[in-house]
Amino acid sequence: MAKTKQEKEVLLEQYKELIANKPNYILVNTEKASANQLTELKKLLKNIDSVLVVVKNTLFKIAAQEKNQPDQMQELENATAVIFSGEDIAATAKALKEMQKNDEILETRFGVLFGEYADQGKVKQIADLPSREVLLSKLIGSMQAPISGFMNAITGNAKGFVRVLSEIKNTKSN
Repeated sequence: MAKTKQEKEVLLEQYKELIANKPNYILVNTEKASANQLTELKKLLKNIDSVLVVVKNTLFKIAAQEKNQPDQMQELENATAVIFSGEDIAATAKALKEMQKNDEILETRFGVLFGEYADQGKVKQIADLPSREVLLSKLIGSMQAPISGFMNAITGNAKGFVRVLSEIKNTKSN
């Protein structure tokens, strides 16, 4: 069913708002996907503050152009869905990868990450990254390592000094 001019204007504004609020997104080809598969992916994405929107290509191209998105946006054709990511783009890419593992019908076209074009390969690399929590814990661990080593060296020397004093005391009391 064809959309009225007013409905198209509403959709265009929604697309522009999504691009402004969630600037990291991945475009997928949904030509072979069923409604059930898209619903399943939407459920996965909802848990990680991401949203899947099946878009009208022409309107999305206009919204992307008005929001100064990469030129590759103008290459959209066939059925397209856009996965707008929350804060953790890696979690979004992982959810898509998990869905693709089960059904190879959702083909990743490309992504836009921090305003820059990202081809399929980059999107797959991001899916292979550790989660945000794991990266933060590794960072904290690497920051704590020098401090822990320094404290061990200081306390080790102090313990050794106390042992020597204790031995001297024991030998003098005998």
